Amino acid sequence: MAIYRLSNSNQMQTFPVSNIFIDKYMPQANATFVKVYLYGLRHCFSGNNEIDNKQVAKDLNILESDVVNAWIYWESVGAIKLIRSNNTDDFDIEFIDLPSAEQEKQKKVSRIVLDSRPNYSPEEISIYIEQDENIRYMYNVAQEKLGKMLSSSDISILYSLYDWLRLPVEVIVMLIEYCVSINKRNMRYIEKVAIHWADEGINTVDKVEQHLMQIEEKRSKLYAIKKCFGITDRQLTSTEENYILQWTDKMKFDMEMIAKAYELTILNTGKLSFPYLNSILQSWHEKGITTVTEVEKEKKQYKENNKEKYKNHASSKDIKRSNKFINFKQTKYNFEEIEKIALQKRLSELKEGDVK
Repeated sequence: MAIYRLSNSNQMQTFPVSNIFIDKYMPQANATFVKVYLYGLRHCFSGNNEIDNKQVAKDLNILESDVVNAWIYWESVGAIKLIRSNNTDDFDIEFIDLPSAEQEKQKKVSRIVLDSRPNYSPEEISIYIEQDENIRYMYNVAQEKLGKMLSSSDISILYSLYDWLRLPVEVIVMLIEYCVSINKRNMRYIEKVAIHWADEGINTVDKVEQHLMQIEEKRSKLYAIKKCFGITDRQLTSTEENYILQWTDKMKFDMEMIAKAYELTILNTGKLSFPYLNSILQSWHEKGITTVTEVEKEKKQYKENNKEKYKNHASSKDIKRSNKFINFKQTKYNFEEIEKIALQKRLSELKEGDVK
């Protein structure tokens, strides 16, 4: 059984819940997951530094698997950290200071956005285009890929990617090609992606290729699993995507194992349930089961163990029946003795009557 240790030096009768959790994290989360988070946070601040999933489930009147799924979910969205101890059944839970984390995130995202983008006059940009062959090439490719004549605003934004964000021309060309490939031709969108790349240090051809490969791998995984689950009429939710990325990236399960877990989920529940499916994969992950063959082996072993238990149970019943039979024979034997005694008594009484 997993034991979670929470630490906080202050024992308080109340505990703080950040506005960011209420405004940003709670609306996107399953209600049960919110209960688990608040329960854990409460114990963190009350000085009760050891809890286990069974106790959490009992106190909240939910399934133990829901507790496990909740911790995994909150880790996936960055609200907590799960730190495995030397004992593999124990975890340390670190509750993230959400306001501080959000401030850091905003600083990172808006580091460039907060700086005002320079204003370039059409005359100034014309001079750069005339003097720099690479810039001319960038504009020609942009017009060709976007399939339109660039407006003065488009030209200014495009030049800012080179001058303000310091992205090389070849990176900007790759950026435009990527945005066109996902049918995003608006220059404002292209600028947004460029700012993200600059923030993340994606500023060379090799880094762009690696980044795009990761995006494509993620998209392929999500598409394949979505198809396997028969989801054809909607997009995956962020929670569902987090589940899938946990299975593929953290637990390292391949498509065959996920499909097997999906099959068992449908068999046992009659519907697609991401939490139930996750509990199956989580169980396999903890047991080190990584192939369908190992799943079938465990299933076979489980049946054999149950069969052995049934035999032992049946054998115990037979022994009880045997004891009852023995007791019945003993009772019959006693009855015959009583009859003999009664017969002898009657004969004696008859003899006494004859004498009289």
